[in-house]
Amino acid sequence: MKLKRAMAVPACITLFLVAVTSTGIENESSEYAGSSACLPCHTDEYNAWKSSKHASLFKPSTDTSLVCSGCHTTGMNASDQGPKENDVGCEACHGPGREHAAHEGDTDRIVLSQSADICGRCHSGNQSGDNGTWMTGYQPGMRLSELAGLKLIPVDPEGLPPPADDIHPSLTYNMWLASGHGKAHDRNIQINGKDWTGPVSCVACHSPHQRDNSSQLVMKPEKLCAACHFQAEVLKGVGAKGIEETRSLHTAIPCFSCHMTEGNHLMKVLRPDDPDLAESRTDSCSDCHEVKDRKMRAIQIKDWEAWYKETMDPIQADLKTVEAALKKDPNLLNRELKAKLDDIRANLSIIVKDGSNGVHNLDYALEIMALAKRHLAEIKKAIH
Repeated sequence: MKLKRAMAVPACITLFLVAVTSTGIENESSEYAGSSACLPCHTDEYNAWKSSKHASLFKPSTDTSLVCSGCHTTGMNASDQGPKENDVGCEACHGPGREHAAHEGDTDRIVLSQSADICGRCHSGNQSGDNGTWMTGYQPGMRLSELAGLKLIPVDPEGLPPPADDIHPSLTYNMWLASGHGKAHDRNIQINGKDWTGPVSCVACHSPHQRDNSSQLVMKPEKLCAACHFQAEVLKGVGAKGIEETRSLHTAIPCFSCHMTEGNHLMKVLRPDDPDLAESRTDSCSDCHEVKDRKMRAIQIKDWEAWYKETMDPIQADLKTVEAALKKDPNLLNRELKAKLDDIRANLSIIVKDGSNGVHNLDYALEIMALAKRHLAEIKKAIH
């Protein structure tokens, strides 16, 4: 096997050298090789990229400025305003690749990074220096914060996602940076079979080498959120002990329909009762419902939340009473009642951690609380 691999590499490099001559890059001493040079060794990735929007040919004109060319081309040189490739090629994300190929695919000579900064160079509404919105001097592997003159448009993590209609290309990176996905929490998660630690960056969900799913997602969008977030089980009404499957009107609605209204990457629901939400914007309810009555939807949500709270508060009070009694005497309950108490705690934790105050699946939450109320009545009777 080692012999076969050793023989294959020079053949690959030979094809690379042929490919470089057909890329249209005039300066063969350039560090850039062009995307065609990647094809012989990375056929699947190249073909996937070729069918993506990144491979759309950019046609410079007399009106073209650095503002456009910096993101729509690869290897843009600010001094002579000349790109190495008129599309967003492989080297736009992986950095110049001539040395990588010339040294038998040495991975130390190419950028293999999961950093969102690579995407943020273009997928943001940032301003940099005097040359417009593209990141002057940026190379893959750098942090955007290293760029002199960077003016990052801030996004309030506690506020509404900003409207992006007037900002090209978007504030996707800026929103991601302010979101929970952009925080380096301790995690032990898998997305599409791949382990992730630290920030859940762009390429955790989007693949530059994927063409089968919408928005170049690594899996079907309705399954992607469920790879990490358990709320999908709440929407389906499954997982609680002693509770049959309890579906709701929202069970069939994928997470992104509500949490990514207007394409926001803060993953925030735009509530119809938010006083800061301008009338010109689309709230998350109206985005799906045919009846675009923001006031009616706001009343409905508040009713659900009030119903949830009015039912949950007495249960939590009873639970505290029981736990206080057991702290004084742990032997007050028999085995059957102890098991019921454990089930109460486990079931309630599902809807508390869900964090939607019943909006995800009110029927399911009410079923859980009704069972908890019945069992707590038995338990309270035993401890008095």
